[in-house]
Order: sequence, then structure tokens, then C-alpha cells
Amino acid sequence: MVGDKGVYTSLVGKRALVIGGSRGIGRAISTRLAREGVHVFTVYSRSEEAAIATVKECRALGVEAEAIKVDVGRNEELRGLFEQIAEWAPDKNGSGLDILVNNAARGLERPRQALKQRPGHLHRSMDVNVFGPWTAVQLATPLMETRGGGVIVNLLSPGAEHYMSDYAAVGVSKGALNSLTMYLAVELAPLGIRVNGVSSGWVEGSEGDRGYKVDIAKKVERHVPVGRNVRPEDIAAAVAWICSDEAPMLVGQDIYLDGGFADAAWQGLLDE
Repeated sequence: MVGDKGVYTSLVGKRALVIGGSRGIGRAISTRLAREGVHVFTVYSRSEEAAIATVKECRALGVEAEAIKVDVGRNEELRGLFEQIAEWAPDKNGSGLDILVNNAARGLERPRQALKQRPGHLHRSMDVNVFGPWTAVQLATPLMETRGGGVIVNLLSPGAEHYMSDYAAVGVSKGALNSLTMYLAVELAPLGIRVNGVSSGWVEGSEGDRGYKVDIAKKVERHVPVGRNVRPEDIAAAVAWICSDEAPMLVGQDIYLDGGFADAAWQGLLDE
């Protein structure tokens, strides 16, 4: 039965587009929403195998699920994606879209300090991390209005506010997305569309784990008060709550998930 293992009954039958939804954090979000009874459209850019596996897992939970390959940094491909979403067969609430999750990100495949970043890589990171979500929201808004409102969640990063070595391309672009989240939240709230963000500490099995040569996960974990690093499922749980009717007044916020790491950072240094 759709939604029988979920927590939020208000999500049953909703329609979600998860951009960057086939691996790691994105896969956890796609499958968690499916468990809540949400029909999921998963967007991927590289791994078709992972996307197919994610779709199968979602369908096994009793919901509709599809995967499509889209380069989020290319406007023409994004527009084609939303044309497909607009053609989604109407249900009792009509056509359109209820949830948009912007999780796609680039930048860690070539980690460098700010002064050593190359122009092409910087532009590519900004196209995917900032301009992609910006365009996606512009295209999603009319589709959400037809269903009486919706929820948009942007995946942000603590690296937008705190220095992280070799993280400049991601950190700066996520800082811009953080600011954009605030502006969109204020402008879209009167339309019944809530916009929020989620930031997290070090995520096990994330792109960061693969992008850095050193084992940062173990170094971070020693200083996390709850005793472990963030897992993709932790982020997915937060996204599900944000998208539900349990968070009607959450607008323009960045939900920070790190197990207390940022608050305990100084204590960790003093204990070494």
C-alpha cells in the first residue's frame, strides 16, 4: 500500500522532482519520498545504472517513478525536462508538480584552493550549483501554482559559511544558492510555495568521500558529539519533514544537520 511505511500522510499522492536524485543523498531522498507515498521523477547526469536502481526501489514501494538524464547546467535540457513534467498525467489535483528538490552539484571532482581554480571549472560549478536550481525554480513555479502550492528544498553546505580546504568552487556556489533560497522564499511564499534549504556535516558515502584523497570522514567523526557522521538517510528524513504539512511555517530556513560538530569544533581542538 502506498505510504503504509511513511510518517507523513499529507505526502501521499504528491509529485516530486528530485534533481540529482540517483546516488548518495539524492537516492536517499528519492526513496524516502517514495516511502511516504510520493510519486518521484529522478533526474541524473552520469550514472544510468544508479538511476535505474533508484527507480526500481521507488516503484517497489508502490509509487510511480521515472528517471531522465539531464545536464542541469544547460537551460535547454532543463526546459525539456519541465516540458515532460507538465505532461505528467493529471490526478485528482490536476497536472503539475508539488515538490522540487535541488540536489545536483559539481565542483568536488577537481578540488582546489580558490586561487588555483580554473575559469572553466568555476563557470561549470556555478552553472550546475546556482543557475541550474534558479532556472528549475522559475520553471517549477507555474507547475506548482496549478496544484495550489508546493515545496522547494535546496541542498546547501556549511562550506558556504566556513572555510574548507580545496572546497572553493562548491563553497562559493553554495553561498550564492543560500542567498537565492532566501530571496525565493520571500517571493514565493504568497503563492503557497515554501522554499527552504538543508545543510549537513560530513556525509558518509557522499561525493566528498570520493572527491578528497584523505579520509576526512574519520577525522570529522572524532569531533561529532553524537558519535557518528551524517548519513544520507538523515538528510532525507529532514527533506520529508520539510515537504510535509507538519512544517507550514518553515520558510526561508537552512536546516543544519551535523550532530553538533560545528558547536563542538573548538572543544575538539582543545582536546587534541
